[in-house]
Amino acid sequence: MKPRFKDTRKRLNDLLEMQRMRREKFAKAATRKIISRPKPTSKVTPLSSQLESAPVKPVSEPPKIMQRCHAAVIPMYQDSYTHTSEISSALIELTDLYLHAAHYRSRHIAMIWPASFKNLTLVHVLATLTRWYEGDKQGIRGLLFPVKTNVFYRLNHLHFDRLSLLRIARELAENKHNPKVTRSMRDKDAFLFSLNDQSFRQASLEPFNPTIGEILPLFIASPSSIDWKACDSRLLARTRAKLSRRVHANALKMNCSVIGHPSTAPDAIFSLDGRMSEKELRQACKLLAKFGNPEVVMVQATRSVRREAQGWKRRLTQFCQMVEEVFSDACPGIIIVTDEPHAAYRLKDELWKRNQKLDPQRRWHTPHEFKVVGIPSSVGDQGLLPIGVTESANLALREFNISIVDADAAKVANKLARIASSVHGGKNASQPILKTASFISRLSALPCGVKHMSEYLSDQGISDRTRKSFDWPTHIGAVHEFERNMGVGTYRGSLLECLDRGTKLYSNYHSATPFAHKLAMLVATNKQGLVIVFTNALYMRLAERFLSEYDQYPQGVTYEALRQRVCLIYATQLEEQLDRLQNSTLVFAGLNEDSLRLLLTDNRIPEHLLLLLTQRAGQFLRATLNPIVDHMPEFKLYMPRVKSILSQLKDLPEDASILSTGDYVLPTFRIELSSDISSGEREASLDSWIIHLDNETTLFRRDTSEVYVYDPISPHATEAGFRVCQVRLLEIGDKVFHMSAELREIVEQVLREQGVAIQSDKTFESALRSYHEQVQKRLIQRFRQRTIIDKVRAIREEMLIFDSNLVTKLPDLQSMRHWIDLQRSSDTQFEELKPQAPRDEAVFRAFAQVLGFSALEAAYQWQRVITAVRTSRRLDGRHISDIYAYMLLQPESAMAHSSIKRETLDKLFAMARENVATVEYVSPMKELK
Repeated sequence: MKPRFKDTRKRLNDLLEMQRMRREKFAKAATRKIISRPKPTSKVTPLSSQLESAPVKPVSEPPKIMQRCHAAVIPMYQDSYTHTSEISSALIELTDLYLHAAHYRSRHIAMIWPASFKNLTLVHVLATLTRWYEGDKQGIRGLLFPVKTNVFYRLNHLHFDRLSLLRIARELAENKHNPKVTRSMRDKDAFLFSLNDQSFRQASLEPFNPTIGEILPLFIASPSSIDWKACDSRLLARTRAKLSRRVHANALKMNCSVIGHPSTAPDAIFSLDGRMSEKELRQACKLLAKFGNPEVVMVQATRSVRREAQGWKRRLTQFCQMVEEVFSDACPGIIIVTDEPHAAYRLKDELWKRNQKLDPQRRWHTPHEFKVVGIPSSVGDQGLLPIGVTESANLALREFNISIVDADAAKVANKLARIASSVHGGKNASQPILKTASFISRLSALPCGVKHMSEYLSDQGISDRTRKSFDWPTHIGAVHEFERNMGVGTYRGSLLECLDRGTKLYSNYHSATPFAHKLAMLVATNKQGLVIVFTNALYMRLAERFLSEYDQYPQGVTYEALRQRVCLIYATQLEEQLDRLQNSTLVFAGLNEDSLRLLLTDNRIPEHLLLLLTQRAGQFLRATLNPIVDHMPEFKLYMPRVKSILSQLKDLPEDASILSTGDYVLPTFRIELSSDISSGEREASLDSWIIHLDNETTLFRRDTSEVYVYDPISPHATEAGFRVCQVRLLEIGDKVFHMSAELREIVEQVLREQGVAIQSDKTFESALRSYHEQVQKRLIQRFRQRTIIDKVRAIREEMLIFDSNLVTKLPDLQSMRHWIDLQRSSDTQFEELKPQAPRDEAVFRAFAQVLGFSALEAAYQWQRVITAVRTSRRLDGRHISDIYAYMLLQPESAMAHSSIKRETLDKLFAMARENVATVEYVSPMKELK
């Protein structure tokens, strides 16, 4: 062993010396005016001149897209799972197209349907594996636009199989000439061989698989940083922490300088923040061209991108044109990924119009440029199949019944949309009219009445901007102001008529919308199990409140008598519950991406079901499905179900504007949680801080308040990838979790399902009184001793059995008596009422346990009542969100250690990571004065 150890030590010392010399060359290169690339230890041809050999000259007839990816896939695992994640056929097909575009520098539009991908980074990952499989150690360099700053977070929770990576490393090792290697990259040998068994601490018995995020170089340019910063510090970060010898870890870190530098990085994904201006995008691409052109560019034009970006068609097509200008010496291939036919064809038409305006020598002339390619997809998210789920090769025939429930509101909304398109300046100038049309559409789709929504919005945790958006007089005032200042010409009479009709609808919908009435009648007339699927958790909650208060059921029946036959769920729950719903009648209260995907692709969907749609949603759905039937044979598997839907929509009135102003997804009100300083915090404004995030949210927190920073490579990070950080220690660039209204509703629903008694509309006073009542009730049930002091002794004994370490923390019996002597609490004024409970969280946890509270209930009561009242945060509506964030993301997360299903937790963690935004500014309030 000794000679081997010495030999290893010598090699590491040599490697350290070579790395030191390489760093010096990097430093010299940085001082030169003209950027030149640092030379790695191996003889690697510069990437800018050797992109998978020379680009193949386009031909008049497009070459066939070869199936290359499937054979190259290696096992991949999601966090905490031992089963491999299966790749969907759609992801494989898109990856083959990606490789094809990189090789031939071709241009394509890919329409992924009916399930679209929320994140496209796995396409690049699979393409990289394919290049490795073919002997190309430099992989593929890709560019992705537009993205958010958390674009790569999924790769931090998806793992390559370590043994498979080592097999690839051995097969492509370059100790001597290796005929399997088609493009050399000697620096990658030491990089991958660091994953050897001998490298790790023997004490570590857990199987270790590196994350994709620490294997591949990931770069992002944003408005605040348009240059491409090296990412070497993040490469193999988790692996280095597990290495048995520090000298090995340091040597590996230095080796990452080549892999992580934008000029020499193999397999690199470069991404461009969607908030960047056209000037910033061009600057970033020019800098990238100096480091080496990408081989392929992927442009995201999915629903989520189009919904958030005004003028998306112009912006995306202009970006494609800019790419060809900046990288003209070796122009990359381009793939635009979309998920609806009207978007695909509008983009194609606009690109060809731009092409025709170019000088003849710069145009492309072959007719197959930006050809629309249909890719059938039954799996959304990132393209991985859920564990235990397989893709169906054959689909059973299903017949759908569709009910349109808002014809009156649709007439008003459609007419307003037509007026907005017809006035001077068009839709861009007449936003107040369009927003009013949108408001009426959203109003008519409520599964309750106006009063129920207003009650929900009165919660202190809801932002003022959300309340204002639900205020009908605000919309009327904005339209009148537009009409006075800009004018609508001959449409003034029609516009005023629409406003009058809208006012009547708003008044008529006070107790219930037609949509809500329809739901109530379905509940009343159902004779067997009824399952109603809502598009989100909030609308399910509003519907439940409405149904429980509805007083027009036949024969005076109440909802309590019907409740046993009714199950309310939201769309993201449907897939995991489908097996249990076979004997139930299924009703979709509107559609979204998840529900449409299951309707068209899953054989577990019952034979007969009902879709409740608004008229505009039905018109949009028909306009989306017709071109698929007429022009896209790739989706023939879904045609029987598509035609069943179309047959129910054929009689809807035509509306030429629907594709530009409508959507098939149920129109819902967007709820924002408040970030205002509460009354208690205003009194202590000197220690309050302001935090501005890149999603245009501004938070106000005390300096010692704790927030959750997404930092998966931190040794203090939880399983979900978050670490706790005090506000005063935040830095610009930190990625901070900010609870959304939808996630708050889902967390609350999950806690309810676990038996936690939650009434989020309670005041702190009622919550505290409720806690005292529960303690008294449980005390009577579990401790039957005659005197209070005997009960205290028994409680103390059981607490020490539960946790013997509490012996030094427990107070005397008289102090403990205060915890259960609550007879007078119901008559005590709130101002004098205090939470009679242990002051230490561990002691409270044991106390709650012996009284029969579950661990989740104990954690909820500690955060909701005890901590809240003691820290004078009674009036802070935001505190509810803080409680749920604490229970979900704290290192000793009560939810993670509960009986909540693993799949449910993973969805919650994934949603939490989607609710992350980057800190752009953080400062004490007093410094702003």
